[in-house]
Amino acid sequence: MRFIKIIFLFLVIILCSCSGKRLNKPFVSMTEYEPLALLTEYEPNFAQILPQGWEAMMNPNDLSGWEPVRYAGEAQPIIKNGVLTLPKSIYSSMTGINIVNEHLFPVVDYAIYYEARRIEGEDIFGGLSFPYKNSYATLVIGGWGGRICGLSCIDGKCALDNETTKFIDFENDVWYSVCLRVTKDSIHAVLDDITIVSIATAGRNIHLRGGTLAPSLTFFTFMSSGQFRNMRMKRL
Repeated sequence: MRFIKIIFLFLVIILCSCSGKRLNKPFVSMTEYEPLALLTEYEPNFAQILPQGWEAMMNPNDLSGWEPVRYAGEAQPIIKNGVLTLPKSIYSSMTGINIVNEHLFPVVDYAIYYEARRIEGEDIFGGLSFPYKNSYATLVIGGWGGRICGLSCIDGKCALDNETTKFIDFENDVWYSVCLRVTKDSIHAVLDDITIVSIATAGRNIHLRGGTLAPSLTFFTFMSSGQFRNMRMKRL
């Protein structure tokens, strides 16, 4: 009996010591009271190796040249090692960041590339509002319950009910690449290898959806926590 007790105590000690070891720290839920910096602490350092003609849109470790969009919420965007985190806000449905010197940004004949993923939530995790001539439009990634992609707005219709509407299943913690191309006569967007927007703009009314979206070049999330990386642009 004494021998059995010794063996039992030995096993308990081993189990307790193993339970404290974690090979990888998972992403921290936005609802926990831990610093948001933990979200990017365990990311690798994504060096932006830019192809010829492309320019980085953000510094890898500070938000100089960008400012948070105040959607009546308190969520604070952060960037570390080239990964921008837009956390889900408790008091507002959106979190975003817009460019400061927008007058230096082209309104046509440009391309924007970035990668995005949803950390938590079930809606837009990789949204981008962008200039088009004397107006703006929005590229929706994962909206209306998490599956809708498309362009808002075209002739008064948003990405939910115009010809660009696409239904795509997304997984959390998976990076998706997005490439937007804007010219005088067309707007195109590709998600990984799927064309989600391809329209000729002649005679069409391209505009923002009414509401809280800012008329500015803006990366944003809606009812979700999202991350962005490798944000770059190219003049065409």
